[in-house]
Amino acid sequence: MRYGLTLATLATFLVVGCNQSPPGGNTTNTGNKPNNANNASASGTFTISAPTLTTTIKQDNSQTVNLTVKRDKEFKQNVKLSVTSPSDKIKAELNKDHIGPGDPDEVALTIKVGKDAPEGEHVLKVNGTPDSGTATAVDVKIKVDKNP
Repeated sequence: MRYGLTLATLATFLVVGCNQSPPGGNTTNTGNKPNNANNASASGTFTISAPTLTTTIKQDNSQTVNLTVKRDKEFKQNVKLSVTSPSDKIKAELNKDHIGPGDPDEVALTIKVGKDAPEGEHVLKVNGTPDSGTATAVDVKIKVDKNP
């Protein structure tokens, strides 16, 4: 029974496991295909994936989370990356400000929480803007806890 429960938990994580943006890039419909993350346009799209779960960070600490920029085989553009924070007491920095067609798809986001940052849930927004076409964004959820 214990094995079955662990397997069910793993299956749930694999299905739910990622927080993905809507497609960016050339999101114009071609033909009769609906335009969504599972059926990208033939002209090329990309998405940004972030952790699904909230990342907890204590005041006056930092933590790094990994993001992934996924592109379909038709998408050959550079993507400019930026991040916005809801508070000047929560600093967020990406290890890259853009990602090109041949670059690795992993991007690190380092979040530094000040000693007087407001406690509670906050949402950082990671934006991806292609050379041309539609921009997209994904939310990164954090929880600031009091540092004893």
